[in-house]
Amino acid sequence: MYQIDINLLNDRPELGTGTVSQGTFVGGSTESKAPLFLGGALAGGLVGLVLLLLGGLSLFNQQLSSREQTLQSDLDRLAPELKKVDELQNKEKAILAETSALATIFNQIKPWSATLQDLRDRVPATLRITKIEQTASAPPAGQATPAPAPSPSPSPSPGAPPAAPPPSNDLKLSGTTLAFSDINDFELTLRKSPFLKADKTQLTSSSRDPVDTQTGVALVKYEMQTQLNDVPASELLQVLNAKGASGLVSRIEVLKRQGAMKP
Repeated sequence: MYQIDINLLNDRPELGTGTVSQGTFVGGSTESKAPLFLGGALAGGLVGLVLLLLGGLSLFNQQLSSREQTLQSDLDRLAPELKKVDELQNKEKAILAETSALATIFNQIKPWSATLQDLRDRVPATLRITKIEQTASAPPAGQATPAPAPSPSPSPSPGAPPAAPPPSNDLKLSGTTLAFSDINDFELTLRKSPFLKADKTQLTSSSRDPVDTQTGVALVKYEMQTQLNDVPASELLQVLNAKGASGLVSRIEVLKRQGAMKP
């Protein structure tokens, strides 16, 4: 006998097609959601990274704030010490200024005792110095003495003494001798003095007096002018020491050792 198999489902093409189409649709939906998952994971990672950076910045700011407070506390603690340092520096500057001014004064001083001793050492045996005058410098011929400029400071009170003029460096020597040749020798030796200007040392007048009836000698009177030079005392230490100004020499040497005066 024959057996007939009848499948009614296969005879309906739309059902078979529908079943196949349904399986295909389900597979396509799973593949389309994968980029969404990847995007979400990436976005979550970026958000986490941003939060991590913000947390790190916040921690760093807290550390900076704590460090700033520590430094401010140290500055407040050191402020009195820094003030003392500034005061010491100001005192040091004042002392250096005073020392420099003192060194300048000592360097401009040439004691009269040393100058007079140098003059005595140069006087010939038969010549005498009877007078030494410190005179004011005369202006050059044809040039008037300039009037003092008006001072902006208030005028002194009537009872106040007038200001003393600065000392002059011009010297006038006068004396007597037995011969004119002694005067010439004296003039030449004065020009070699380390305390005087050679070009300003010259004889101004000389004359012979009548014979003295008691001694029978006719003396020669002379007048000579010269000028103290401006050579610093630090350059004349050996001469000053030899002429008896050892005190000034010692002070200048101390100032040199302390650096207040150039060696």
